[in-house]
Amino acid sequence: MTLLEISDVSKSFGGLKAVNRCAFGVEQGSLMGLIGPNGAGKSTLFNLISGLYEPESGSIRLDDEELVGRRPADIASLGVGRTFQTPRSFPTLSCLENLLASVPSSGEQLVPSIFGTYRAEERTAVKNAREHLKQVGLEARADDRADELSGGELRMLEVARQLIRRPKILLLDEPTAGVTPTLQTHLAETLKGLRDRGLTIIVVEHNLAFLLNLVEHVVVMVHGSVLTQGDPDAIRSDPEVVNAYLGRRGSDA
Repeated sequence: MTLLEISDVSKSFGGLKAVNRCAFGVEQGSLMGLIGPNGAGKSTLFNLISGLYEPESGSIRLDDEELVGRRPADIASLGVGRTFQTPRSFPTLSCLENLLASVPSSGEQLVPSIFGTYRAEERTAVKNAREHLKQVGLEARADDRADELSGGELRMLEVARQLIRRPKILLLDEPTAGVTPTLQTHLAETLKGLRDRGLTIIVVEHNLAFLLNLVEHVVVMVHGSVLTQGDPDAIRSDPEVVNAYLGRRGSDA
């Protein structure tokens, strides 16, 4: 079943076509890579999916719901989780508090407040947050402020902040930048485990050794369009891909 369908999507900036009639589908429960040279349109496409930009044409549908024209908050509520190249956090809050602040809230309810059941809900939320920190290798930093973390640890915190929202699809933009090899291994294991539990994941990543050993399907973008797509072995050996991208960074593959 196709969870995300991108159809004929285009976006320009000042006459430059950043995304040009881009089209592909993402299967439910898949772990997919999105690669291409700098300027290929990968991050712009993420911004279009998450509603930060609106396309000039085309359709983006998640679980048969049209995303084009919706606000980013509404798209997030429909199940799109997304990280950024520059990690975002609440710097003066602890890691644990960052996750708790990211949990969707339905507002205070009168009956739980009267009978005190909200305390049990709070305990459950804290336990859940600690489990997500453990997933990304940050359980020992739970009580440390976010501004005390390294750049790589901030990236892992951002992944955890998205996971706690229980998205249908997770868009990861350069998740290994600045991340130690140990945390990269932990991240790969975490993503595979999430995929096995049904989460759909798209990873934009310049670390091709990491990416091609992680994903089961790859979409290659060049000049804002899809050049080709296939499994990692097919992508490694495709002459067009080698000429367009892998040949420039062969040591990464």
